[in-house]
Amino acid sequence: MNLFYHPEISLGSSVVIESAEAVHITKVLRKKDGDLIHITDGKGSLFESKLVVEGRKTLLLVDSLVRTEAENHPLEIAVCPTKNNERLEWFIEKAVEIGVGKISLIQAEHSERVHVKQERLGRVAVSAMKQSLKLWLPEIVELQSFDTWLKGCDGDIKCIAHCFDSEKVFLKNALQRGKSASIAIGPEGDFSRKEIELAEQNGFVSVSLGNSRLRTETAALAAVHTFEVINQ
Repeated sequence: MNLFYHPEISLGSSVVIESAEAVHITKVLRKKDGDLIHITDGKGSLFESKLVVEGRKTLLLVDSLVRTEAENHPLEIAVCPTKNNERLEWFIEKAVEIGVGKISLIQAEHSERVHVKQERLGRVAVSAMKQSLKLWLPEIVELQSFDTWLKGCDGDIKCIAHCFDSEKVFLKNALQRGKSASIAIGPEGDFSRKEIELAEQNGFVSVSLGNSRLRTETAALAAVHTFEVINQ
């Protein structure tokens, strides 16, 4: 099955497909007028639609709801953007494929990147959702300070991963099946001691992802996978 995406669709609606998607449907997949196309709204619903080609315009007429899925990834990963933007994009792609509810971009004291291409990251997430045939598009929250994120964090379980030699528990032992979680992953220079102390004062548990020193994007993906395994 090939999956397409449009954020505003409903039964009986019609949507115009953008040129790149239209080319993929008609030229690559060789779909023709009247063929059935699967499309999601990124909010848990899978629709079946009919392809209509009108000259240079490609439309999808949404005529049936195949199924809906409840959101089952109550996981938020807060991650500092990497110096190399491609590594951040790689993380987002893989995290969406595995399953994540929200990705919050945070700026810490040792952050090396203070600007991100939000639109580009959104496109990466959409592409990963379609490729992995998922029906939920994770929210990617714009870059904010670590302090601001802490104040709005609402996971049942709150964890901060860091490399300091202090009392920590393994992430897999901190998580609980069926409980939502917010996990903070620091920059390549790690969180500062002040940030870790502030997080702990706000109910966060310091966690370890293992004995190896991981890159930011690797640590973030390891956290996503650990949460997924616990909740299977």
